Amino acid sequence: MRHLLSTILICLSFPALASACKEEKLITHSFASKDVSQLLVNALAGSLEVNGDDSDTITINARACADELKYLEQMTIDVDDSRDQLELTVIIPYRGFGWNADYAFMDLEITVPTDQLVKLRDSSGHLEVRDANVASIDDSSGDIRLFNISGDLEVSDSSGDIYLRGMTGNLQVNDSSGRIDIQDVDGDVVIPRDSSGDIDIDTVSGLVTIERDGSGSIEIENVKKGVNVHSDGSGDIRISAVQGSVKIGNDGSGSVRIAQVDGDFSIDAKGSGSIRTSGIKGSTDIPR
Repeated sequence: MRHLLSTILICLSFPALASACKEEKLITHSFASKDVSQLLVNALAGSLEVNGDDSDTITINARACADELKYLEQMTIDVDDSRDQLELTVIIPYRGFGWNADYAFMDLEITVPTDQLVKLRDSSGHLEVRDANVASIDDSSGDIRLFNISGDLEVSDSSGDIYLRGMTGNLQVNDSSGRIDIQDVDGDVVIPRDSSGDIDIDTVSGLVTIERDGSGSIEIENVKKGVNVHSDGSGDIRISAVQGSVKIGNDGSGSVRIAQVDGDFSIDAKGSGSIRTSGIKGSTDIPR
């Protein structure tokens, strides 16, 4: 695979902006996408933005920042295009000999064709994706914001909020802490594990399944196929406007409110909070 544009490196110094970025380097790569089956991005500290467009080019614009030039010079992006996939890895040698930087990070802005398959791994910092086909996101910390995503997506997140608006495909989210806010998914939504933080889900054409929720409220509405909550630790549950059935397994603490369900409603094990229902067209099974 050949570069469409030569790599560009520009080192800049901004003494007046020392608190933000004393030493800065810009890195640019560009690749033809026709021979790339998937793009893998391994990012470290710094923001990561991926935007889809109608071009046939993968473009990377990076801004490396450090408090001293000697650290900045060691920061780069490793490019592996030896196979039919393109892998980009941010290099910041935190554990390198003599590394004692007060701060060092690299912001990435990546533009891809809208149908280009993308997989992201990020350690920390804000992550945002728009109009792209992202298959997986593995993120340690920082908020995740997703807009108009195509294809099935698996998200694994340790901390930080997850915000999604618009998706065609099935979504799976494993989350340790932070709020999950999902709206307008044409597919199924599955949350195998959420340790803490509120869950808000609105407008899903498929089935919504929450397998294990630790703490935080759950609010789900406008679901076509049905809602299953296998286990809930603590926090209120609000579910409404479901065309299928609603099933809750084990409920811990917090109130449960179920309204406007076309199918059945059942709960296997009642918790310590109250349960109220209205507008259930099918059968209702609540233990006493």
